[in-house]
Amino acid sequence: MSYEQKTIVDEDKLLEEDTASEEGIKDEDFQGTRDKLRQLRRLLAEIHSEQQKERRRLIIHANTNKNSHSRMVLSSLMETTLFMAITGFQVYTIRKWFKGAPALGR
Repeated sequence: MSYEQKTIVDEDKLLEEDTASEEGIKDEDFQGTRDKLRQLRRLLAEIHSEQQKERRRLIIHANTNKNSHSRMVLSSLMETTLFMAITGFQVYTIRKWFKGAPALGR
């Protein structure tokens, strides 16, 4: 039994122990109120549970996105460095070629 379910059961017991006669209310009228309170508490517990699941899901997605982003940044940095090195080599080779020197060591 989860903590939420235990809380609901404890609150239901408190409602059953409460007597309407002390308040001057008919027991039939109070029974309807008890039923509505039970329904509302269960609905509230379901909503709370769904919100917790959604928070967990968002945290997992945020962590996954963070890891993907860091890998993408590292990959882009390596790719840019490689392209800059290739471009530098091409500029060096073309300058040598225009100066009349053998371009590829021939």
